[in-house]
Amino acid sequence: SMDEHPGENEACGMSGSSAFQAHYKHSSVARSHPHLPSNKRLSDLLHGMETGWHSHRRERTSAMRRVEAYLEEDIVVNGSVTERSCQLPPDVRCTIAVAASSDGTLFATSHGDHAIRIFSVVTGKTVAVLDGHARTPWTLSFHRLNSHLLVSGCLNGELRLWDVRSRQCIKHAVLGPDRVTSVAFHPDKNMVAAACGRDLYFWDIGSDELPKKVLETTIGFLCLYFHPNGNWLLTCEVRSLGTGSSGGAGAALSHTPHFCIRLRDLSNELRPFSSLDPQQPYTDLLPMVLVYSESGTCISPCGSFLA
Repeated sequence: SMDEHPGENEACGMSGSSAFQAHYKHSSVARSHPHLPSNKRLSDLLHGMETGWHSHRRERTSAMRRVEAYLEEDIVVNGSVTERSCQLPPDVRCTIAVAASSDGTLFATSHGDHAIRIFSVVTGKTVAVLDGHARTPWTLSFHRLNSHLLVSGCLNGELRLWDVRSRQCIKHAVLGPDRVTSVAFHPDKNMVAAACGRDLYFWDIGSDELPKKVLETTIGFLCLYFHPNGNWLLTCEVRSLGTGSSGGAGAALSHTPHFCIRLRDLSNELRPFSSLDPQQPYTDLLPMVLVYSESGTCISPCGSFLA
């Protein structure tokens, strides 16, 4: 877990991971806790969000996160999950990426036939097919605030921005010859983060500017996620490709890739950090993980859970 309360963590000098565990123990989203919603308070929060009772942005954000935390506990702790299958055409042999819209009405999938399909959550039926990528779209992301905007990145280094309502590509850019391994919308801004090979790009979709390269790693990125607070970027990176083992003549060369998860500060030149205390030495948030693609990680909307 990752904490969103800098003051508390700075006072205790905890690392990001331990601070989160402590925060969850002492301010759990359990319904019995007095400062989080009971059924009555949950209803009040939802009513306030709908009617504009929360007049200030901070109040609205706080209310939204409390509601999200309440709902997430029902799924994570109580296991309240149901399943529904969606039908694909018989010639679609593989599904590469999946993304859900922020309003919960749609989800998008990409496939080996280079198409992106948009499904209705209510009916489970296909409502749109987006064509345009020359190669397979590898990664998808919906805008958090404008749920009709979808960004995709494919194997030939191309980004496309789609308006799902009109089923049209409204912007595109080419980052390079490598595949785009991950894309992520900033939670508040019209900005996309995209990983292509060893490079990280920021793309201002509200302007005519091309994507800007902001960081280069030694080997490469596997996935990117903005934290809901909009200040941090979570990256899963390849630390090393491992070392060969010499076992005598005829022995096979063995490589063990090493992956890590880093939390980067957007306000400090994307410097990685693992503690909210600036005096603490830097370490990776998770120094050793096994992740094959962005489908292997996810941050919860309230920012409290990392799966």
